Amino acid sequence: MGQFLEYLKISIKSILDNKMRSILTMFGIIIGIGSVIMIVSVGNGVKGSISGQLDSAFGGQTYITAGKIQGMAITEVYPEAAITPEEIDAIRESFPHIKTLSMEEAGYGKAYSLKGEKTAYYYAVNETYESQKPQGYVAGRYFTDEEYESASPVCVLNYNSARNLFGHTDVVGQTFNFELDGVSRELRVVGVRDRSDSELYNLTYMEDEVEFEMPYTLYRQISGDDDASFLQVLFMSDSVKDAEDTVRKIIVYLEAKKNLRGQEKINYISFTSYLDSIMKIVNYITIFIAFVAAISLGVGGVGVMNIMLVSVTERTREIGIRKALGARTSSIIIQFLAEAALLTFLGGIFGLLFGYLGGELICFIISKVAGMEIVAQINALTVFLITAFSTAIGIFFGIYPARKAAKLSPIEALRQE
Repeated sequence: MGQFLEYLKISIKSILDNKMRSILTMFGIIIGIGSVIMIVSVGNGVKGSISGQLDSAFGGQTYITAGKIQGMAITEVYPEAAITPEEIDAIRESFPHIKTLSMEEAGYGKAYSLKGEKTAYYYAVNETYESQKPQGYVAGRYFTDEEYESASPVCVLNYNSARNLFGHTDVVGQTFNFELDGVSRELRVVGVRDRSDSELYNLTYMEDEVEFEMPYTLYRQISGDDDASFLQVLFMSDSVKDAEDTVRKIIVYLEAKKNLRGQEKINYISFTSYLDSIMKIVNYITIFIAFVAAISLGVGGVGVMNIMLVSVTERTREIGIRKALGARTSSIIIQFLAEAALLTFLGGIFGLLFGYLGGELICFIISKVAGMEIVAQINALTVFLITAFSTAIGIFFGIYPARKAAKLSPIEALRQE
């Protein structure tokens, strides 16, 4: 331990005796480590923000599909496995823990109010669809089971759509005309959803577009659609723990009812799968950029090697004296490796600080520009690995200068002026 402290004292003295040179040597390490930390912390912050906002907007959603699923895509559909409204009702009666089980017929029409004509994007659903969006209401309520069964001409607008259509959100009881394929119906607003906490979700709304939900039974009257079956239905469980087990049981139930056992024509895909894929892509991008930034560490390591070679040349006589006094080759090697490691360790510490502060600044700027909260994130393991890596770089690039110093002949070294 005493010998190690002696090497450390010698290394510190050498660094302090050549302050400017040492700072410039550490600069490459600081930039390299700082860049990696900055990229990782910003990447983690963006990933956490996207994950949180998407989960708050779409978390728990699962689609039961009459089709073949490969990866995240539906590669083939099976009309014979399509799900009917009667089967949806039967499933709701037979299975517990179902919060949402709804068809989701969607498309474009036109909406007319005192503010003129608007493009209207409709969702034809049942009353359980209310749970699909977690935000509450600024006014009113969702349509009821009775209104669904009787095909009442009612609808629920979102916050932005109410403003686009009427200029304000206090519109419960007001009406507008909805036109689909030349057929027009007057719809009464029974509820206005509040804005979502997710900025990503709010950004999907177009400024001059109206979006609303109406009973599927009403949609069938307006459209005259006789094909009451669906290749995809939305499922959400009131228990996250039991969600996957419940959806598997529903699929078994449907396969038995349709005599499709063992044919794998009914499958499911969950929002969690989508989110995992998105996070993988973000991870790959972060790792790639961090790897590119880490190349600068190699440049910093070469700088350390260069300075250590200069140090060996400057201290040739000192090395000769130590060897003449009996210093072992291993002692000379350890002395110069300790100095190189200390340089890169200090560079790593300052690099960590530089990278974290830089990450915080970048996240602050992105948050202001994108309108959503992003916080730089870095964990203790990453800090430890980066610090250890920077020290290892010093040792690696210090090996050659240290060996060169250790191999000097005492006689030749003492001759140097």
